[in-house]
Amino acid sequence: MADYNNIWHGHRIILPEAREKDMKRCADCRFFIEIQGKEENRFGCVQGIEKYGKLYKRVPERIHVMEILRTQGNQGLQEILKRSFPEKQACGMFLPRLRHKRVR
Repeated sequence: MADYNNIWHGHRIILPEAREKDMKRCADCRFFIEIQGKEENRFGCVQGIEKYGKLYKRVPERIHVMEILRTQGNQGLQEILKRSFPEKQACGMFLPRLRHKRVR
């Protein structure tokens, strides 16, 4: 569509109620997980790790920092921790978090 109006696209008004209802947050994403360290736990997005990002392996709820250091190195760990904004609007790679059902 050649005559798409970029000015109009940037000025659309979204009501706050509609935005909050339909907004997907990083904290609700499958890739936003807890990274367990020696003394503290932090959250980060593991979508950049190939085995989790391409869903070759199930994304765990918690991962130990040593596993990330072995596979991604210190630079990869810094990138994962840099993307830790739970209240931020989710990116295009959003997948809803799987909830486990309790079996009695």
